[in-house]
Amino acid sequence: AVVSTQSTGGSVKERLKAQIEDEGTDEPASKEKQSTQESEEQARLQLLVSSLSGEQLDRYEAFRRSKFPQATVKRMILGMTGVQPSANCCIALAGIAKVLVGQIVEESLDVQEGLAETGPIHPKHIREAVRKLRNRGTLSISKHRKCKLKRL
Repeated sequence: AVVSTQSTGGSVKERLKAQIEDEGTDEPASKEKQSTQESEEQARLQLLVSSLSGEQLDRYEAFRRSKFPQATVKRMILGMTGVQPSANCCIALAGIAKVLVGQIVEESLDVQEGLAETGPIHPKHIREAVRKLRNRGTLSISKHRKCKLKRL
């Protein structure tokens, strides 16, 4: 699957601060408790973002902008189930896929560090990471690619 990113002008810190501020403007006025919690979360996130180094900010921004294309996700769901998925289903599955890829990459970096290697991660790191996640029970992807869903 392809992950796409979009780039905009301005410094990384300015864009992230603007994005954090924009997320807080949609709050309903009737729910004070919820808005207080959200504003506290935004303050914590802003504090965290302000303490990141330049390289960390670049990675964080790339993570926030990355996504799986909706058309690809929709086509995959349609191919596996034979049913036209809703937009919400595609969004949810794309989010789950993004989290899964993040877990695998994080574990791959741990594997690479354990082997005392540097540079980009290689397929051997990814394979070992998937094996470790499977053994821990964190990852429930089977080795066999047989589709368990059946058309009605």
